[in-house]
Amino acid sequence: MADWRLVLPLLLIAAFLIFEDLITVPSCVISDGGGAVGPTKLKAMIVADLLLKGPDAGYADAMFRNIFISRFFRKSYEKLEPDMLVILGDIAAKRLELGKGDWSVVLQQLKRVIGPFDGVPLVVGLGERDVGECSELDEEFVAKIANNLPGLDRTGSASFRFENVSFFLINDVALLCNENALRFGVEKLIESESFDLRAQSKDSLLEAAVSDEINILSDGFPTLKSYPPSGSGPVLLLHFPLSRAAENNNERNNTLNENLQKFEHNGTVHADSDTVDAVSPQLMRTLPLNETEYILQSLRPRMVFSAHRQHLDIYNHSDGTREVIVPAMTWALGGRPGFVFASFGETNTRVSHCSLAREIHVVMAYLSILVLLPLATVISRGVGADS
Repeated sequence: MADWRLVLPLLLIAAFLIFEDLITVPSCVISDGGGAVGPTKLKAMIVADLLLKGPDAGYADAMFRNIFISRFFRKSYEKLEPDMLVILGDIAAKRLELGKGDWSVVLQQLKRVIGPFDGVPLVVGLGERDVGECSELDEEFVAKIANNLPGLDRTGSASFRFENVSFFLINDVALLCNENALRFGVEKLIESESFDLRAQSKDSLLEAAVSDEINILSDGFPTLKSYPPSGSGPVLLLHFPLSRAAENNNERNNTLNENLQKFEHNGTVHADSDTVDAVSPQLMRTLPLNETEYILQSLRPRMVFSAHRQHLDIYNHSDGTREVIVPAMTWALGGRPGFVFASFGETNTRVSHCSLAREIHVVMAYLSILVLLPLATVISRGVGADS
């Protein structure tokens, strides 16, 4: 009988190939049921903060990180079969110049990373790393970048309907900047979307008369209490989260800790120093409170998806609007790359959080194979010489 040690190198290679295949499969947990969804109308994979380095990418980025994230995208597509892919900004790690062709490099990297989604409807928003801070924000610069991304107008925003679900993507970077032409353009789009929403609501006014949304006076004429109702607007897509400044800081901390404990228990988020305590003020940035109230009152969003965070968070605003903060799809911030998978029903939405292993765990696994394989080869040769 042949000694099994003779085939030890082959066993290790086979185990490595199986491991490499399994580790790129997303680990998904339903994070927020959102009530009974019923028949699913639309399945969307929502990612953010890829932080591609463009011409600054090193050997480790090109030959390891980007390739591994691309495999993660492929496995996610095969497992979940989404109908569309949404990217909520910060495609690039930093603002790049157009004239040097740097953005072309980023777009090529993006195409390689999301290659498995070729042919799937794609929506790409912009973040402050893509277009710059307020001092750098330029209307023509944004328009040129938006021209290279599907569906965006000159302001970097988009309003669209897919599988009977309405979406409104806002370039909210502009809303952080006062006295900026781009900001005025984005606000005009919000006003236009709000006008359309209220016009559509008038058509269903009589149907709403039997609900709590309006009162029927003795003369038979309805008076609006709060119309359109909260949640009747589009799914809102942002880069920066909406403000929570109106809530008590202690309540906010308690909510964050409860969410982290819940997701840690489910094996999706580890509340350690890398992902919680070391979060920089830059990553904690939100839209101002006045802009938040303006957006919620004008658009009455069905749901909000935002980004600019390392970890997943889910929060209900005072009007009942649910906001899902999508985790970063990168190892650059030190946490676990992840994304949100949303299943849209007629009125409700089920949200799942999917994640990838930490970079250090993947690297340690590869290094273990590199150490064990030569050792196994030596053992195998020694057994062969003895026989």
